[in-house]
Amino acid sequence: MMKFLPLSLVGMTLLLSGCVTNPADCDPTAGDVSIITKFNCNYSGTYDNRIEQKKAILGNEQALNKEFKAVLAAIEKEKQQTNASLKTQQANQRALNQSMTNLLNQIRQKTKGQNDIQKQINDIDKQMKAAQNNPSKSVMEKQLELENLQNQVISLQSDLGLK
Repeated sequence: MMKFLPLSLVGMTLLLSGCVTNPADCDPTAGDVSIITKFNCNYSGTYDNRIEQKKAILGNEQALNKEFKAVLAAIEKEKQQTNASLKTQQANQRALNQSMTNLLNQIRQKTKGQNDIQKQINDIDKQMKAAQNNPSKSVMEKQLELENLQNQVISLQSDLGLK
């Protein structure tokens, strides 16, 4: 019986020392782990805790990824709308320029010899060309230019007695 006592103490000591497991020792990517450590990691729930932690991290990363995708989709949509708006604006600008050029050419033909009207027409034409050559102006500057141009055209219309 004496012989079993030291042997049983050694066995109990090994068993109890095996129960004390460091969670870092339960990392399956850490390399070779002893069978006792694997058993203790499984028995103590460390593997299960690690799985739950990894699932939580994965869930957080997936939610973050979803937010990134939503932001990128919103940016793409805004970019497409801006491009469409810009194309519409450019088409409107071309239509305005064509219409204005036609109007000014007709008025030039009808008012040959009237230097004051020809000067007004030339001023409007210069202003139109200046606006075409500087497309990087802000919206407010563009609106002020168009308002000024509108006033000049109204003035020209009034001078021609066409009101």
